[in-house]
Parts: sequence; C-alpha cells; structure tokens
Amino acid sequence: MQQNYKFSFSNFPAKPISFQMKALKLLFVSMVFLSACGQKKIPEGIIDERKMVRVLADLHTIDGYMSSLMSLDTLRIAGNKHYAAVYKNYNIDKPVFEKSLKYYSMQPVLLDSMYSRVDNILKWRASNLAKIQEAKQKKADAK
Repeated sequence: MQQNYKFSFSNFPAKPISFQMKALKLLFVSMVFLSACGQKKIPEGIIDERKMVRVLADLHTIDGYMSSLMSLDTLRIAGNKHYAAVYKNYNIDKPVFEKSLKYYSMQPVLLDSMYSRVDNILKWRASNLAKIQEAKQKKADAK
C-alpha cells in the first residue's frame, strides 16, 4: 500500500527563534560566499568592465555621428580617425578592444548589464546635447 505524503511546514515542530536566526545567517553567509566563488576573474589582456562600458559608449557616440555623414569615403576616413582617438584615450588598441568584446559576448547576462549602462550614458549625453542646443536656440532667438 502506497502512502501519499504532502509536504507542509506544519509537520515539523517549531524551532526556537534563535535557531531560525542562526540558520538564516548561515544561509546568507553561504550565498555571499558562493556568489563570490562563482565570479570569474577577468583574464589578462581584457578591458575591465567599467572601462569597457565607457569605451562602448564613446564608440557608439561616434557611430551616431558618422551615421549623419553623407559620403562613404568621409565616413570611413572620419570613422577610422575617431575610433583611433577613442582607443588612444583609453590606452588600448583595436585588437584589445575586439578581444574584450569577444570575451564579454560570451557572457550574455553580463554584456546585457553593460549595455544597459551604455544606454544610460548615451541617453544622458543626448539629453545634455538637447539642452545645449535649446540654450543656443534661445540665445539666437533673443538677438
């Protein structure tokens, strides 16, 4: 004869609060420890996450500027020059950037988080640009 048991906390005797608090503390410490152990150290030659976010934001800003240019030749020449300036500004080169992008692309959750921050930076820049253009327009209208 097979018996069906339903799980319920009412089947267990109540434990003293101190035991429950100790168990909760142990669970919390264990979670912190396990999450720290699970984090991978960034390999050598990879741009750190914070710097990579800033580099991506700068490169996407350049992409936005270049999309406003009409000539393909102008686009290619200006793009190469501006990309090189970003790489120089962050003391990196194109191969290091590409290697880093490939590394972060293999971690989609992290890359998504990074691109959320890139998006916030780009929105902030667009907002500031709009404010500057509005102020210039008001100044021109006042003259």
